[in-house]
Amino acid sequence: MSVTVTNEIKKAEVLASGLKSNLEEVKSIGITAEEIKKLENLSKLLLEKDAEAEELRRQVSVKSQENHQLLAELKNQMLELRRAVKSRYMQPDWIKYGVQDKR
Repeated sequence: MSVTVTNEIKKAEVLASGLKSNLEEVKSIGITAEEIKKLENLSKLLLEKDAEAEELRRQVSVKSQENHQLLAELKNQMLELRRAVKSRYMQPDWIKYGVQDKR
């Protein structure tokens, strides 16, 4: 969970708690129990959604690492195959075998 989200959730919980414990007083300035309940519900929902987002970030990280490994394997395999073609055929014939560079 990000620090910003954690801090805001804590602030919302403290605010809701303080407002609930002084509900009769804050009613005089237009704050209702429904508004406090909405604040609590938003805080809980944000906590859930942030946990979901964290899980998705973890999954993206894992997939990204897998992709980097596959890319490295692909490059190594292409290098081996190019080397095999380059060592057995003359440069003008390389393109015939899909070797695009002349190095």
